[in-house]
Amino acid sequence: MDLSESLPTDAVESNVLSVSQFWREINNALSPLIRDFHRVRCTVASSKRSQAGHIFFDMVEAEEMGGTSKTVTAKIPAVIWRDQASVIQRELAQRSLSSFKDDLEVVVMGKLNLHPLYGMRFQVLGIDYDVLRRDELIRLEEIRRILRSEGIWDANRLLKPPYLCREVALVTSAGGVVKKDFLNPLVESGVRFTLKLYPTSVSGPYAVDDLVQTLARAGSGGHDLVVLIRGGGSTGELSIFNEEKVVRAVATCQTPIWCAIGHSTDSVLVNEVANRYFDVPQSVAKALVETVLEFLASVSLLADRIIRVASSNLDREEEFMDRVKMVSTMALDSMQHRMRSSFNDIIRNVTDSLGSVVRQEQVELLRMARMIFGESVRQINLDEVDLSRRFSALAYGFRQTLDSEQGLLGVLTSRVEQSDPEEALMRGFAVIGDEDDRWIRTAKQARTTKLAKILFVDGSISVREREE
Repeated sequence: MDLSESLPTDAVESNVLSVSQFWREINNALSPLIRDFHRVRCTVASSKRSQAGHIFFDMVEAEEMGGTSKTVTAKIPAVIWRDQASVIQRELAQRSLSSFKDDLEVVVMGKLNLHPLYGMRFQVLGIDYDVLRRDELIRLEEIRRILRSEGIWDANRLLKPPYLCREVALVTSAGGVVKKDFLNPLVESGVRFTLKLYPTSVSGPYAVDDLVQTLARAGSGGHDLVVLIRGGGSTGELSIFNEEKVVRAVATCQTPIWCAIGHSTDSVLVNEVANRYFDVPQSVAKALVETVLEFLASVSLLADRIIRVASSNLDREEEFMDRVKMVSTMALDSMQHRMRSSFNDIIRNVTDSLGSVVRQEQVELLRMARMIFGESVRQINLDEVDLSRRFSALAYGFRQTLDSEQGLLGVLTSRVEQSDPEEALMRGFAVIGDEDDRWIRTAKQARTTKLAKILFVDGSISVREREE
């Protein structure tokens, strides 16, 4: 339905307003709201800084839609003019709070501003820093609670780095002096490290995802250690290291991470979950050098200990060999003594056997001779042929017996002669010699020798034949 058709022509013309007049009507209608000072909790979105230094952003209210997704339910344009923006950024830095950026949940204070050209905006005159501080602490504590409940808060911190870290992954920005601050102590130490640079963004809207992906690549690169460093900056610039994604990436990394973020006074959540954290990047490099020097010192101490143990073992082995040598010498002396005694016994037995055989043969020959000659005297004149035959038979028998005994004597003599007297002495036996130091090898030699010597390995004794 067209409202103009139901109104008189003059009434229609009288209700027409210009744009500026309509703005004044709105301004008059909203004047109580515009005059008042308002406090609004919101989330910063779509923030951008103009060339003049003003900050334009949207004050957003969002609702959880399940998981991490949210949907915007309300939005108001807002502005922070240049002078006030400088004050707010300075106050945030002094209080070590996050810088003014997207996704920052904050309570802003200001007034509603209506402008005929720029429309309606909320003019921010200040920020409730106490609320922001409390919210930031609550957010950090919530991250701690979540990671602890998942059992990953201490995962990287409990990893044991290799005793000697030579393969190092360096995660930092591609440019800047922080990389040189880290490399200079390594170069000056003279220790050679295998270093691979993993460049990453540490600021900007895409820094969080870039840093998370870079840490994942460095952690799976087969390195001994991952070093994460970032130079000094404002609290807002370092706030990326308080983001849950980054903290989670450090905590779940399978390679130990040593980090140095900002200065010694800066504190971020990444420091709490990293394997080790240091005040400045130079301290990380010095710690790496110290691990190598400590390793070399431990190797030197181990080498000294090995030398001492080896020397001690060698001394014990020498002492043991001396005891073995002494025992062996005593055993050899005992064996030589037993061998000399056995050889002497053999010589005596041989001598006694030879003497007994000879005496028995002599007695037997004499007996047979007497018998033969006794019978022969009576028969000699009667039968010379028969005597000759008998004598031949006797001579033949005597020769056979003598040959048999000489064969036995030859075997015994061969046994004695086959043993070198010098060799026998060395084996512990004794041998017999005459006064001219000639070896006595047969009983015949023994019977013709007035003075005999019995030689031992350690000396000799003289014996004389006793006449009966």
